[in-house]
Amino acid sequence: MKSDGSPSFPATKEQLESKVMFDVVILFSGGADSILMLEMAKDFNKTPFCVLIDYQQLHHEELEYAIRYLKKDGTPYRIVKLHDLQIQSGLTGAGQKARFEGVHEMHVPSRNLMFVGIAASIAEDMGVDTIWYGADYSDYVNRFPDCMQVWFGAVNKVLEINGPQPIKLEAPLAGLTKETILKALRAKGIGEKEMFSGYGGL
Repeated sequence: MKSDGSPSFPATKEQLESKVMFDVVILFSGGADSILMLEMAKDFNKTPFCVLIDYQQLHHEELEYAIRYLKKDGTPYRIVKLHDLQIQSGLTGAGQKARFEGVHEMHVPSRNLMFVGIAASIAEDMGVDTIWYGADYSDYVNRFPDCMQVWFGAVNKVLEINGPQPIKLEAPLAGLTKETILKALRAKGIGEKEMFSGYGGL
């Protein structure tokens, strides 16, 4: 175990000796979207590896929820810490909302581009060809540009040529509203007390 409580990587001797240890790298925040993606991966008989990003978010509590869920679930994960970004947004810095026109007031500049880049580096290192991230229809409606199909379509073109092997970025929840996502979690017996949202109420 590492000092932060996360499992050492690789998590087991069997995974260490296996050429292909995991099927999908999931950007995991501890919110409803990422929890449903993790449950979907298991339903599809995929072996997931989760990446948590500490980007000095004001809602740092989300990482505590994420770690608690993954420990209970037994899913291996890694925490990546980004320091000294000094980015001002509704979720970082002084918490200044609505700095930018044409996007949601909680928009964080290039957040998902940074996250996907980190996940792609880890996936390439591990020999995994698929990344999942939790963009959903509600993000599209609420004007988060890095959650739109045109955005992850363009990023996929970069990931096709970024390394020795193509990596796919998938958004399995892209057509689902937050209400539908929460209903799907409740159907699995997962309550809202097990998840955290940095955007206020779920």
